[in-house]
Amino acid sequence: MGKSKANRHNKQARDNPTGLAAKADSEDIVMDCGVMSPYTGTVLSTETLKSLSRQLQSSSVEDRDCACHALAGLIRNNEDSCAALHEGLIKVLGPLLLDTSASVCHSAASALHTIVSKGGDQAIKLAIEHDILTPLTALLKRIPAQWKPHQAPGDKLDTSTATFIETVGTLNVLSECSSLAVDRMHRENVVSMLISYLDVNEYGLDVVTTVVQFLSTVTEDQGDTDYTEVLRKEVISKFLAGKESSPLLRTLSLLILLNLNHQQLNSELGQSTQEVIEILASSLCLDQRKAASHVVDHLPTTRDEERATDEMEEDSLSSRLNNAVEAAEELISAQIKSLEILTNICCSGDDADSNEFYEDESVGDESLGNEGLEEGIADLNPELKKAFVDAQFFQLVIEKAKLPATNIVEALNQHRSGKALLKRYEALQCMAFLCLSNIVTAFEVEDMGGSKELFDIWCGLAVLAFQGDKSEQMLESATASMRAIIRKLSFHKDIVNLLKLEDITLLCQRVDCCQPQSKVNVLQILGTLGSMAAGVDPPLLEPRSSIVRGVGQILLDTACLTQDLWVTAEAMDALFDVFKEDHTDPVVNDIQLVERLKSLAPTFKHRVHAQRRSLPADHLPVVMTARDNLLRFIKYKTKQRSLTTR
Repeated sequence: MGKSKANRHNKQARDNPTGLAAKADSEDIVMDCGVMSPYTGTVLSTETLKSLSRQLQSSSVEDRDCACHALAGLIRNNEDSCAALHEGLIKVLGPLLLDTSASVCHSAASALHTIVSKGGDQAIKLAIEHDILTPLTALLKRIPAQWKPHQAPGDKLDTSTATFIETVGTLNVLSECSSLAVDRMHRENVVSMLISYLDVNEYGLDVVTTVVQFLSTVTEDQGDTDYTEVLRKEVISKFLAGKESSPLLRTLSLLILLNLNHQQLNSELGQSTQEVIEILASSLCLDQRKAASHVVDHLPTTRDEERATDEMEEDSLSSRLNNAVEAAEELISAQIKSLEILTNICCSGDDADSNEFYEDESVGDESLGNEGLEEGIADLNPELKKAFVDAQFFQLVIEKAKLPATNIVEALNQHRSGKALLKRYEALQCMAFLCLSNIVTAFEVEDMGGSKELFDIWCGLAVLAFQGDKSEQMLESATASMRAIIRKLSFHKDIVNLLKLEDITLLCQRVDCCQPQSKVNVLQILGTLGSMAAGVDPPLLEPRSSIVRGVGQILLDTACLTQDLWVTAEAMDALFDVFKEDHTDPVVNDIQLVERLKSLAPTFKHRVHAQRRSLPADHLPVVMTARDNLLRFIKYKTKQRSLTTR
């Protein structure tokens, strides 16, 4: 219910991380390999996958290479990835990483990277079960000690370098989502080996950036390792001692230092507070929307294609676009990491231990207070908080939550590279919302421009969250930031006069359109708004009474009709808060609150008894509290009604 710690499970992989020239079109690649009708409905067909599997095991180098390219081009989403995994293609691709042909090694590494990057948690779990880590680590261990990248003709990466980047990138994706992968990286000494690839002058920016991204992931859980001091010195000397490193490298380096120092900002970090702030601010102050406009400027038009009279000119157009896309992606990656760091710095402690609820089915009166159940108060050091306020981090985070202008988004959506880039912008927006929810909790209202400005931001977020189709991840992060803001404003009485019934109606209409976490966020927002409108002093007049009535009706309908026990409990918890004061009793009678809760009580109690041992630990406290407060609330309101009718 409180603050959120940034996680690493929502990364989007670049379509072409090595910068190598891509095959023209996935269906053309398939036709080249002799595979027809690649899709059955919206998923890769079994026939296609079986055909590719046979070609991957061909004695012909050209067949194997072609099949790898085709597979990489055909994987579009997690359904395709999982279909490939279920056909056993990971077990076929793994040995190809050690193929005698360097070209096959690279194309196999590229196909594997595509499968795990687009497959999500389920695909990653299956890939690890199919022992993909063994050939990946074996490939790295085969690299000669004196290996150095060299530039291929046409300013492209040579095959061995491209293979290295794909392999480390795949290990990074696996490690982001699997502690088993991280443990394996430590046991196989992969981390210690890759520390030697941090010299940009020797290995090039692409290799070093890929390695640093991997290290920023695996150092979050170091286990029993002895590389801490070596890595700390390498990172500081190579990327943080001067200002010449890119914002992405500096941000990733800071993340590594924080991981090595267990997220503590102290003298052992190796960077002062001011240096930390400078690294984050220098990344977040960059204009991500301008970068999108720059990409659009380089998107090919029909006129460009007509003017491109030869292959060299076409390559030039493609190269300029790729450079613009890569620059935008690097900027977005740096800002996502900066927001992740800021989010975690502003995150206070772990959730309260709720194991006590498993021990005793009854919870005493003394445990029904707010201790451990309300949102935690931030424990940012006052000096650090002031430094964050002076650096205008709140305003910078708000800016990161803005997508490019509508016309830019429309233009990007017309191009494959543009569509992939838009997903990265959406990932940046989600992380900005998550960061915003923590900053709002840590800062004072005055630090964020005052109550009126903060309420205007809240209204803007409501429009952004609920207009048009939004992904569940976007909706969850946006409603989490809305919840944090309205809770912060709940103690400012001037905001009550700004509440409008239309705002409440918009929220009420979206309750049934959400998944459980987003729905709970909306219910908690409605509960806070209803409590603000109800106030603590009578009388309850219009328009406040209409707001309370509308909030109460949707909360009551949700509590009585939803099948999710956690959502039911959250709706009930909000009801108890909204109608706790006696002067709300006329609305209680209007919506028949007591009567409907009486009907709900037996079923709810039975559901709690049947499900409480299988509930997630963070859901259990509110469920048990709602169960015990339900009968007390009914009893109290019934007593109050009898007193008023005498």
